[in-house]
Amino acid sequence: MMNFRRLALVSGLAALSAVAGSPKAQAIPVTQDVLFNGTFPSVCTFTGTTDGNLLQTAATNEWIEASNGTTIGTVGIAGTTTLNCSAGGQLTVAAPVAVTIPSGFTPTVLQSVVYNQNNNEITSAGPAFNATWTQPTTALNIPINTDQTLQVGMIAGTNANVNGVPNGTYQYRVTLTATPN
Repeated sequence: MMNFRRLALVSGLAALSAVAGSPKAQAIPVTQDVLFNGTFPSVCTFTGTTDGNLLQTAATNEWIEASNGTTIGTVGIAGTTTLNCSAGGQLTVAAPVAVTIPSGFTPTVLQSVVYNQNNNEITSAGPAFNATWTQPTTALNIPINTDQTLQVGMIAGTNANVNGVPNGTYQYRVTLTATPN
């Protein structure tokens, strides 16, 4: 008679040695790439903007202006702003738009000028008030990543010296557009 205990022990050892002696499964490395992307558009930024102040040179003048600080004149105070374009750019200006004006003020001329004191350049928009105000209308070139101090002037009215301008509050908006390269 066979000893079942011994047979079970031998069979168990044989099975165990078969499992232990078989080759182990190899681990296969897995890789994964992680990409890094970025888009950095060129941008233009206005900072330090201050409003201008409109004045009249004489009581009979039928125009108001803010030109002091530009190369155009010395009346009123031009507005200022600083422009920086990370990759350079172009600056254009629009003619003044009335926000608030007294009734009876009907200007035939609305002109704006922008003087870039860094490059001694000027651009303008709107019909010229007179020979002094006749200026180029081409866009100003803005260099790469350099603060440009801009003086923004304007004039509104009629080139006459008769009745002056109506009493009241005057407010105009001049829009500057900076287009990055």
